[in-house]
Amino acid sequence: MRAVERDEEEDRFTASLAGLAMTLLLSLVALVVIERLAVISKLEDCLLQGRKNCERIELSPGRRNVRWIQASWSGQVAETMR
Repeated sequence: MRAVERDEEEDRFTASLAGLAMTLLLSLVALVVIERLAVISKLEDCLLQGRKNCERIELSPGRRNVRWIQASWSGQVAETMR
């Protein structure tokens, strides 16, 4: 291979990597924008329904386990009462 051909091949490889990097970066930015628009849309839907408190209520991990235990307990009590 001549030096000129080798340089052209290296330039194509570099350009391909740069194109791939830009594609991945734009895809990531698009996903972030889509996620943000979805959150705003849900908030607007809530506000248009006339609600005053539209913030999402987060349950701590401990509360989720308590809820599961309560559900399983109530099922066991209901079965024993039959």
